Amino acid sequence: MRKFFCHYNSLTERYELSLNNRSPFSLKINVLAERTLLPEIKELLQGVYDNTTLLKSQIAGDESLKMLDNGELLISNLYYSLFASPLELNDTPRTITNRELLTETIEKLSLLGEKINIPEYNRSVEIIKNIFQNLLNRQL
Repeated sequence: MRKFFCHYNSLTERYELSLNNRSPFSLKINVLAERTLLPEIKELLQGVYDNTTLLKSQIAGDESLKMLDNGELLISNLYYSLFASPLELNDTPRTITNRELLTETIEKLSLLGEKINIPEYNRSVEIIKNIFQNLLNRQL
């Protein structure tokens, strides 16, 4: 398992997850930021996964389901590579339209891309985001 570090990006003025430790701040600040950053990333990924499973139950069409399957696989791989644990299956019924669900998922993925400052993971997030954007464009 890789070791991740939390550092402050002076351009965006927020803490980000990174592979290298280059922060000039004290160790206590980094530990505190990491305690809030990692659970936030975990919550965003879990929310994207929950939305994906809900969409899979609502969307009909072979091509859309294949796209959702690919997205679900990428999400679970990303989660496992970051946290070395599988995602949880949550069956919370929600009454929300597919369009709103796709928009919410794209927003969560955008936030996730801002939180992670690791190129290989950001690429995965962008691929997943493109899948959901394509699905949203098909809904129009």
